[in-house]
Amino acid sequence: MEIRQPTNNNAGLSASTDKKADAAQNAASEKASATQKTGDSSTVTVTDSALKLLQIEKTLADISGFDAEKVESIKQALSDGSYTINADSIAEKLISFERDLA
Repeated sequence: MEIRQPTNNNAGLSASTDKKADAAQNAASEKASATQKTGDSSTVTVTDSALKLLQIEKTLADISGFDAEKVESIKQALSDGSYTINADSIAEKLISFERDLA
């Protein structure tokens, strides 16, 4: 009995998969050849959006994340039992939040 290999190495793949694989391989080889052409010199271009995001990140880093005095006063009120919870206000805010999501 003679065993033959299929002539198409991608016999198990569909035609669309073949095209995707070929396109990916071509893109990778083009990228590699572009890298070889540029040699040691490289350039990086930063978009305006990236610069704006960097500015926002710096601004947020400068802002304090919480009010330490307020946290301490709430801790004190909880420990001495003087902190009151307004369940109606919390429920109204939750309902309002849910409506805004819809």
